[in-house]
Parts: sequence; C-alpha cells; structure tokens
Amino acid sequence: MRLEDIKPSESVKRRNPEIFGVQKMPGKPTRERDLHNQIADYCRKAGWLFFHGSTAHRTHRTLGEPDFVIFPGRGRVLLIECKSATGKLRPEQQAVLAYARKNEYAAYVVRSFDEFLQIVTL
Repeated sequence: MRLEDIKPSESVKRRNPEIFGVQKMPGKPTRERDLHNQIADYCRKAGWLFFHGSTAHRTHRTLGEPDFVIFPGRGRVLLIECKSATGKLRPEQQAVLAYARKNEYAAYVVRSFDEFLQIVTL
C-alpha cells in the first residue's frame, strides 16, 4: 500500500491542520470553541506562553477579559478575543479592548483561524 492510497477521514483532516491545512465544515461556520482549540494548539506548537480561560465552564476571570493573552516573543503581547461569525462583544469586552488599544496594546477580535494567522505573522 502506498501513502497516496490512504484516504483520511474528514475528522482526521480537521484534527491535523498542520498536515492537511485548515479544514472548514461545508455550510457550517466555525464554532467559537473550535477557534479556541485551533489558537491554543498553534500557540503550543510555536512554544509560546499563553493564558486562556476555559470555555467549558464559568471561571473566576475578570468580566471582559480577552479569551487569550499570548506572549509570542520579541516583547510582544497579544490580547485576542474570539467570536463566531455572528457573535457580538459584550459591553465589558468592548471596554477592555478599548482600554487596551488606548494604551497601545495589540488587542484584536478574531472570527476565524485565518484572521488569527494574519495577526501573528505581522
């Protein structure tokens, strides 16, 4: 059997984006939880320190705190808020992002993994 003859399932492709590229479910928008997982995986593979709150249950985090605080090196700090294609920022999230930007921090809202990749490759 040759490697070319192996046909991975869609599930295997989605779970291995570094091999097969980012796979999107046809007709389905990216869920926020999936976006969180993709970003966390990317940060781990890059060897970056990052803080991320659980999406599985309520935590004792500050209202409005971004989903990710990422330290990619070279003195950079990224504040990343993830939203689905139709997700809206709560007022607390808007306030924290506005404060961060006013104080010259790199604060972003991302709705796809591609948007995240554009930010980290700046």
